[in-house]
Amino acid sequence: MDAIVTSPDFALQPGLTHGVVGPNGSGKTTLLRQIAGQHQSGRLQVFGQRPFDNRAVTDRTILMGIDNPLVDGWNISKLMRLGSARWSTWNTARAEELQQRFELPSKNYSALSRGQKSAMGIIMAVASGCELMLLDEPYLGLDVEKRQVFYDVLREEHGRTIVISTHHLNELSGHLDTVLMLNGMKHGAVAELIDGILEVTGHPENIDRLLNRLQITPLLRESTALGDRVIVDAIALGADNVFDTASALDLRASEVNLERAVLALGEEGLA
Repeated sequence: MDAIVTSPDFALQPGLTHGVVGPNGSGKTTLLRQIAGQHQSGRLQVFGQRPFDNRAVTDRTILMGIDNPLVDGWNISKLMRLGSARWSTWNTARAEELQQRFELPSKNYSALSRGQKSAMGIIMAVASGCELMLLDEPYLGLDVEKRQVFYDVLREEHGRTIVISTHHLNELSGHLDTVLMLNGMKHGAVAELIDGILEVTGHPENIDRLLNRLQITPLLRESTALGDRVIVDAIALGADNVFDTASALDLRASEVNLERAVLALGEEGLA
C-alpha cells in the first residue's frame, strides 16, 4: 500500500495514527503545515504530489490545533456551516454529536476557553471527513474528562489517517500506531519501540560488564541511589540476549514505556 505522506526521511502509511514528537522548536507545527500544503515543503509529497497550494491535496486534508484558530466573530453553528460548505465529505450529524459530548456551548468562537477552542478544532477535523487529519497538540486546555472524550473519538476514528503532534505520549500511546521523532528523524512502529528498548539497572561495574559483553553503547545512562540505570536499543541484539546477560550479572532488565523509549532515542539523536 502506497504511503500517504512521503519524504526522504520517513513514510506515513494510510489508515494509521501517527504521533509526531520532539522538543519545542524542533519543527512539529512546521511539518504539519507543510503536509497540509500551507508551507513550502522541499521534497515532501502528500498523496503522491507536492502539497503546497495544491487543491488535490488540501481538499483531502485538514489541519487543526490551537495555532490554527477559526474565525473569532463566528458562532459554533456558523463555523459548522462553513465546514459543510468547504468539504463535500462533511458530516453534520457527527459534528452535532461531538458538540454534545464535548459539552461545547453555542457561543462565538472568541468567547470560548482555550480547551473549548481545542474541542472545536477536534470537531471540525473529525466531521470534515478528510482522508488525512492533522492535529497539532489538539488536547491543549482540555480537562481530564474532555481529554478522555478526545481519546474515545480517536479510537472511533481509527482507520483514517491521523497525524498528531504531541507531548502526551503516555496518554496517547495506546492510540498511536507509529511515532516519528524529529530528533534524528527516527520513525517506527510503537510496538517495535516498546519491545526493542530496554532499561537495565544495577551496580555500575556490572552495568559496564553488560555493555562490554554485548558491545553496545547505551542510549541513556543515569546514576541513582540504587545504582546505575541504562537504556539500550536491543532491536539488533534481541531482547532475550539482553535479559539473559543482565540476569547473569545480577542486573534487572525491563521494558520501558513509549515516552521513556522516545526520550532515550531522542537523546541519541541529540548526541
